[in-house]
Amino acid sequence: MPHDIHFQPIMPPEDQHGFKSFTFGFTAALKINGPQALVNRWVKTFMTPKGSDLLHPDYGTDFGNLAGSNIVNDFTTLQDTVIMAIDDANDQVRRQDESAVLDSSEALDSATLGQFIPITGGDGFNLWVVINNKAGQNLPLKLTLMATR
Repeated sequence: MPHDIHFQPIMPPEDQHGFKSFTFGFTAALKINGPQALVNRWVKTFMTPKGSDLLHPDYGTDFGNLAGSNIVNDFTTLQDTVIMAIDDANDQVRRQDESAVLDSSEALDSATLGQFIPITGGDGFNLWVVINNKAGQNLPLKLTLMATR
């Protein structure tokens, strides 16, 4: 599994200024743990185009390859592709979980398609995924306005 740096939003929100991706105002790094760590790992796996990591060619899913694809008007095929990508991400994250000692809030139980709604008059869709951790928490994830080209 590739190693990553994860970011956590500055809390409280009124302490956030501008649209910076990085901040160096802390004296020590903050570790992302709990449900947010699981969501970060799952989303990164799901959104990474399969084959884009030269050191780990099987990492990622076909969801990341949908942008620019020709699946525009066939939303049944598109939904099936999304479901297969969710299953692929689940398998990869579970393998990651097996090689680490994780709190139950950081370990994947399942992720399933919540809703898939084509955008009326457009070429995109709204996507909700429900991630469940082994602590029994439901973690709804909304990926909005995903354009297919």
